[in-house]
Amino acid sequence: MITVEEAQARILESIAPLQTERAPVYTCLDRVLAEPLLADRDLPPFNRSTFDGFAIASQEAANGTRAFSIQATAFAGEPQLALQKPDSCIEIMTGAPVPEGADCVIKIEDTDKDGAVAQLKEGIVAKPSLGVHQQGSDAETGQELLKPGCRLTAKEIAIAASIGKSELLVAKDPSIVIVTTGNELVDIASVPLPHQIRRSNDLSLSLALRSSGYQRVDRHHLADDPEETEAFVADALGKYDVLILAGGVSKGKKDYLPEALQKAGVRKAFQWVSQRPGKPLWFGVSETSPQHPRVFALPGNPVSCFTCLHRYVLPALDLASGLTEKPIHNALLSEPFRFPPPLTLFLPASLHIDKEARCWATPLPFNTSGDFVSVASTDGFLELPATQSEFEKGSALPFYPWSV
Repeated sequence: MITVEEAQARILESIAPLQTERAPVYTCLDRVLAEPLLADRDLPPFNRSTFDGFAIASQEAANGTRAFSIQATAFAGEPQLALQKPDSCIEIMTGAPVPEGADCVIKIEDTDKDGAVAQLKEGIVAKPSLGVHQQGSDAETGQELLKPGCRLTAKEIAIAASIGKSELLVAKDPSIVIVTTGNELVDIASVPLPHQIRRSNDLSLSLALRSSGYQRVDRHHLADDPEETEAFVADALGKYDVLILAGGVSKGKKDYLPEALQKAGVRKAFQWVSQRPGKPLWFGVSETSPQHPRVFALPGNPVSCFTCLHRYVLPALDLASGLTEKPIHNALLSEPFRFPPPLTLFLPASLHIDKEARCWATPLPFNTSGDFVSVASTDGFLELPATQSEFEKGSALPFYPWSV
């Protein structure tokens, strides 16, 4: 049996980067950027007005001029105008280019307009750059706006669109299959017999993967049949980048997956990890399939399965995708807790933030590793190291949130 740290290291050292591809920008939501995005011009590309008002030369106002003759109106989307005289002004709309010769914009409510004259109200002081969004103040031409390794959300895609990137270089979305096994499992819509249960692991895992940015997820269920199991494994290794097996790899007499994986050329990197839940965790790499798919065999109990996905599978997928490593944040234990080592405990917990902005985690231990109902009231899990058995209130411990 190996430690959690050893299991993580063996998984991550086996991970190879996914290939990249160019994709239309409107299809890149949740994809991982594989190229730097640079500003193709200054942002904003010109001095623009930040509100409706009157563009003037601030020095003229400083010299004592309070009434400015209105010579024209500047609209957004139209070419830049120019002041004809120092004591003239141009009425300007939000987003329009600030006229040549003007260096500030006075809000329309800070003026009194009388025919073709705009009078500054008493107490209004004109200053350079007032009401002006300066050219290049957000970014200069050639400046890096986004680094490779970020997951693209709506705000990053907006940046890409603003610099004319109709296509983006992104990591390929890995193809994943989730496999459940066992005659005791039936479809969600079925009415189970007294000795059967409905399948839920494959659905929860697939949704957790999708909410984490991985969309190419299939599901498949295997009956307790060695020939069917061997045929499916051999076929799946040629189709998918990642196989996630939910159950069927322990020591049961009908756990046919380990032998099927071995026959198909999957090299076992480890099995059995000193952790709770999830001790039977199995990991291997195909040595015969061209893309060398990774195989994660998670324990079948729902809490174990869901926890191992977040502790091992998602970090491995993030690494393969080139995603910038996410920091693991600590949470403070809200009450003393004790458990007998030597093993690492993944302890479900709920979070709350106090008035001092401190993050506290309240332990909500599960009844058994099959108690998936209790997971719904938690936000993730604390990782309690095997080197310690007693933890005081306020202990800072790594916290892994569930994907949302």
